[in-house]
Amino acid sequence: MWQKIIWSLRIRRVEYRIAELPIFLIPMFLLIPNLNVLQSLIFWESLVIFLLLFAIGDLVNCLADRDLDAVYKPHLTEAVLGLGVRNVWIQSGISALAALALALHLAWTLQRWLFVPMVLVGLMLAYAYSMPPYRLKGRGFWQLLFYWVGLFAAPMCLSAYTFAANFDWSIIGVAIAFGMMQTGVILINTAEDFPEDKAMNVKTIIVALGLVPGIQLSGWLTTLGGLLLGALLLQAMIEEGWRAWAWLGMIPFVIALSFAIGEIFRLYATIRGKLEAEAMVAVRHRAKLVPLWITSLALTTLWAAIIVYMLRVST
Repeated sequence: MWQKIIWSLRIRRVEYRIAELPIFLIPMFLLIPNLNVLQSLIFWESLVIFLLLFAIGDLVNCLADRDLDAVYKPHLTEAVLGLGVRNVWIQSGISALAALALALHLAWTLQRWLFVPMVLVGLMLAYAYSMPPYRLKGRGFWQLLFYWVGLFAAPMCLSAYTFAANFDWSIIGVAIAFGMMQTGVILINTAEDFPEDKAMNVKTIIVALGLVPGIQLSGWLTTLGGLLLGALLLQAMIEEGWRAWAWLGMIPFVIALSFAIGEIFRLYATIRGKLEAEAMVAVRHRAKLVPLWITSLALTTLWAAIIVYMLRVST
């Protein structure tokens, strides 16, 4: 019994939640007038929908990649086979029905009916990313677009829609910039599997571009997305009534962004002109830092959004 619970948690990749929760919370702090929303059922329903959508994506991905994961992520394959493929599909289906039911209730409560198609699209994307015939993770630039929009920008817009029926372009800009930045970072994680993906004819964005151009793209996306995001957060602080202490919201983000950009471009410089085997040693060494980069950028962006909120309530 306990082993099955452990396996079920494992294939939901709960270790990613600390980096995913800010995706939900950043738009909230950029929009809400006070913290009373935390006491409402609306907040908790929306949060559960958000977590279910990410968990479904992880469940389906573990199912689809159970053979590939047997080599480098055997703990995931063990969990899928231990539970049984049919059991994992049932868990995915129940989670999808729960997300849709909550979306319907939220749409009825708030009279914001876009919740339903937004969640349906999220469910379809969770399936299409990993499963044939779509398998977006093996379709080059479609994988890049999925990362950017499906993993980051769209979930942020779903969160924003919970807290404001009509939100302006600044929130959409934050979602696009945050997605660009984090997509750049996550490409390093994709590059870690470059030889295996190429051997199995899985055309990820890194396989489509090549290892070195893919790492270069990672660096530019992280840089451009981070700079745009920083500018939008700074603008939001100014609009809410700048205070000298507002710099405390920007400094951690600038440090985290500078570190990630520096490490990615250092990796790019290291692998240029190297043989694939030698380059992959460097890539896999740096890829160990990806969870740190993604989490630190997410948390420092959240901190900046909290400072925006504090400026709003202090005026």
